[in-house]
Amino acid sequence: MTKLSTLFLGGFIALASLSPAIAEQVTIATDATFPPFESVDANGKLVGYDIDLMSAVCKAAELDCNIIAAAWDGMIPGLTAGKYDALISQLTVTDARRKIMAFSDIYSHPTFRFVAKKGADLDISPDGLAGKIIAVQTGTPMDAFVTKTFPKATIKRYDGGSAPYLELTAGRADLHMSYEAQITHAFLNGDNAETFELVGPQYTGKDAPEFGEGVAIAINRRNADLLAKINAGLAKIRENGELAAIDAKYFGKS
Repeated sequence: MTKLSTLFLGGFIALASLSPAIAEQVTIATDATFPPFESVDANGKLVGYDIDLMSAVCKAAELDCNIIAAAWDGMIPGLTAGKYDALISQLTVTDARRKIMAFSDIYSHPTFRFVAKKGADLDISPDGLAGKIIAVQTGTPMDAFVTKTFPKATIKRYDGGSAPYLELTAGRADLHMSYEAQITHAFLNGDNAETFELVGPQYTGKDAPEFGEGVAIAINRRNADLLAKINAGLAKIRENGELAAIDAKYFGKS
């Protein structure tokens, strides 16, 4: 129970709380279809690299955060409309995105790869993938890159991050492009490794602008105070080793 004291101010009685003020809750949305970064476990709990990172940032910044699952295609519109205060979902920083939302300091620099069936002998070039079916998550850097780079291929787009893998395993797609860490640690970490493999070169933001500058937390552009607090929390977990520990937990590196 909150302790209260009675104050007499010019004949008026006021109640003053002696307990610390409760911070306004920060609502953070994530697309929970993208393991090992964000997904829902068997108990209905949000888990993953980004979830651990965001929780650590919120604790370090002394923010009361509520991380919720949301549909990918509604996340950015929800942020700009004020439905969400921030987004964490392996969001890459691009010039186009900077026009509609603010970003925290970058916390990782991913590589991107194709995955395909073993023995497919694919030529990863505009002509080599002519007529091939590439499955991607819609509205992602991968979508933008394959659309621009492989105009002769058929691009199949899906709302969720897991759906393209279903198309690949069912034989309805020849390739899928995603974050290399996601392919390796969520798809090729079991029986799928017997049938599928990474193909073609690694790509980064240095190879194509569609892949962006790196991954960051997105914040509503009107909330400069929240941006500053999130950056402060991110800097703290980078400095105290928590970020390196989260990296090591999921990807075996520090």
